[in-house]
Amino acid sequence: MFETLVGQTEVKNRLGFYAKAHKAGSIIPPIMLNGAKGLGKTEFAKAFAKEIGKKLLEINCGTIRNAQQFFEQVFMPAIAGNEMIVLFDECHALPKDLVEVFLTAFNSEGAKSKQVSIGDGFATFDFEKQNFLFATTELHKIFDPLKDRMTVVDFETYNSVDLSSIIQKKIDFIEFDNDLIHQVAKTVRGNARSAIKRALEIKAFCEIKNKYRINARDWLEIKTLLGIKPYGLTNLEVQILGVLKSNGPSSLQMLSAVTGMSRSAIQLDAENNLLRSGFMEIDVKRKITNKGLSILKELS
Repeated sequence: MFETLVGQTEVKNRLGFYAKAHKAGSIIPPIMLNGAKGLGKTEFAKAFAKEIGKKLLEINCGTIRNAQQFFEQVFMPAIAGNEMIVLFDECHALPKDLVEVFLTAFNSEGAKSKQVSIGDGFATFDFEKQNFLFATTELHKIFDPLKDRMTVVDFETYNSVDLSSIIQKKIDFIEFDNDLIHQVAKTVRGNARSAIKRALEIKAFCEIKNKYRINARDWLEIKTLLGIKPYGLTNLEVQILGVLKSNGPSSLQMLSAVTGMSRSAIQLDAENNLLRSGFMEIDVKRKITNKGLSILKELS
């Protein structure tokens, strides 16, 4: 089960359990897939649907305006009465009136179906035919009563071994000298999506060079051509580390002034990765760590 997917053992075990329970006649509860971007939530949803033999309908919640639109344009024509798994991606963006309906629909306590009132009519959620998955990168934004009705399945950041496996599986026709693939994995930002992007870059290089084996010289050329840095650091992140080294502990406003980037861009696009990787810490002001200093030395 999930043999084509790498890592996420706990996710595989939990989804595998529900798949087996479904085949034995049990109702699958609404499941919340929680994790950072690029960890494979959608891919696991696809594999889960394949395992229980149902079609997957993926819905980006940012496209849902309100409950009426959802039921008129999506639920009644595409979901009602059909066998399928419905994935509500980025579900923290669900409109409030639809959340209210879902509070009723999923307050089922193991029932095989639930009828909810919609305008002048009714809609029936058939939990034997339809299973509902929700995915989010921001679990804290989910309305608590709705979250309480979900079974939350948490995704983990991939380790270097898993990232190496993801890269190799994507380009299994390309060989790497010695432990070179592990060096490649160290330039990935800890998620499956970035590992696949790196694999496709290597594939493109091999197609240009008409070769099927990567050595240290090839990897150095790829890094130079594409500006690849350790741990997948961006130019902005390196610039921030450089400012913290030169100026010492700095405020967010100072970093914004020196880099020319907005405060929100620094917080959302750069700081999260630097903090997660242990290159920076915040104690009132932003400070570079010894690990961050080592990375700057490696880049110099």
